[in-house]
Amino acid sequence: MKANFLRPEDDIFFTRTMAEVLEKQGHIEDALMIYRILAGSNPEDAHLAERIKTLEEKGRKKRG
Repeated sequence: MKANFLRPEDDIFFTRTMAEVLEKQGHIEDALMIYRILAGSNPEDAHLAERIKTLEEKGRKKRG
């Protein structure tokens, strides 16, 4: 298991684009963290909810 590249307390601006880039680079946990942060600010966003669900399922499959 790879260590996370980012931490929630990092002083950076999280964006959807950043999450997408990290996801494409294989940093699934980091992308998931950003999507969750964004979803916390916009809980009605169906796209964010879908990305979170998809990445959580991908993570479960990868672990076992």
